[in-house]
Amino acid sequence: MSWFYRVAGRFPTLVIARRNVSRAKVRSALAAAAILIGVVAIGTIGAGGAAFKQSQLNSIQSQGATNVFLSPGPDKDQAYFDREDLVQIEETVGPAGVVATKSSSMEFVERPGRRRSVSVTYVDDPRLLYDIGAGEFPTNWRQRAIVSNDFAAEHGIRPGDRIKLAPESEVEGEGDETAPGSGEAYRVAAVLAPTQAFGVDEVFLPLEQAENRQYSQVRITTDSVDRAELVAEALREEFNGRENRVLVFELTSLVRLFKTIVNGINAFLVGLGSLSLLVAGVSIANTMLMAVIKRREEIGVLRSVGYTKRDIVRILLAEAALLGAIGATGGIVLALAATMVANAVFLGDPLAFSRTALLYLAGAVAFGVVTSLLAGAYPAWRAANDRPVDALRG
Repeated sequence: MSWFYRVAGRFPTLVIARRNVSRAKVRSALAAAAILIGVVAIGTIGAGGAAFKQSQLNSIQSQGATNVFLSPGPDKDQAYFDREDLVQIEETVGPAGVVATKSSSMEFVERPGRRRSVSVTYVDDPRLLYDIGAGEFPTNWRQRAIVSNDFAAEHGIRPGDRIKLAPESEVEGEGDETAPGSGEAYRVAAVLAPTQAFGVDEVFLPLEQAENRQYSQVRITTDSVDRAELVAEALREEFNGRENRVLVFELTSLVRLFKTIVNGINAFLVGLGSLSLLVAGVSIANTMLMAVIKRREEIGVLRSVGYTKRDIVRILLAEAALLGAIGATGGIVLALAATMVANAVFLGDPLAFSRTALLYLAGAVAFGVVTSLLAGAYPAWRAANDRPVDALRG
């Protein structure tokens, strides 16, 4: 116990505060529990909300929020992009990836006499846009095709199978049953991985098979939503000064709107959670006032033996801070556990703490301790300004 006496000699205020807190165990435990509840509420709501927001942003990004889509504008000379346009786009966007595509429709010959229209995209390398789920991308994929996961699942297609594509029939209407046509056979080299992205075409063919090297769309792939926004703005400034030569479409405005909504809801919920800390502050103030009344004579003795008003205030604030620290410590442990559950549910990793989540947790602890100090300020001031003679008289 020699270490205890050394600490007591250096920090007598903390030793006295600890003794006073332990003398009223039930009252102190209730006050600390109120702080604990507030810290858990703020930390869990804030950090859990951050995990939810990040999971939704990840989902939005996987659906193309980091991409910028370009189409020929109404004031462009041609209704397509050519090689010169691609060079100008590449010079504008810098290191971002530029992928030119041409979209078309063909008829998938399911069997003789039965066809259905499918969306076809001509592209140099589909891996720039999507991940390969099965099979391999061929080094020379002439007369090879790559199909989407949904298309493969619908028709039972696997890598190595053959599909037959034919130009669209001139027969109008829904008619699936059309005159048989020979079409052109393609061997399926790979099947794309499942994706939540919207607008995924069904069949991908080599860009060299497209006529005249004319592109109906250009996609710029970036690594973040912020980068996509900068790229979109640069393209508008370069191509759409006086005329709308290019139609620029990106999802960054929707991402900003989503962030604003989620942040607003999270702030409102954290505000509600803060009310519990205000209640905890009232509880601590009541605990400290009761302690001052019960220990009035003791405080008078301390004043009479030389303790100053500042010493009394320091002791009582130390008691309030100690109650806040006890409650905040228990609260942060529970809040961390709850946040780990939220991270596991929303992000798939219980340890995926974002910077925002850590700030919420640290803020909850700080708010709990500060609330305790503020709640103990008035009782400390009242005890320090009580005349020693009146205190000793009781």
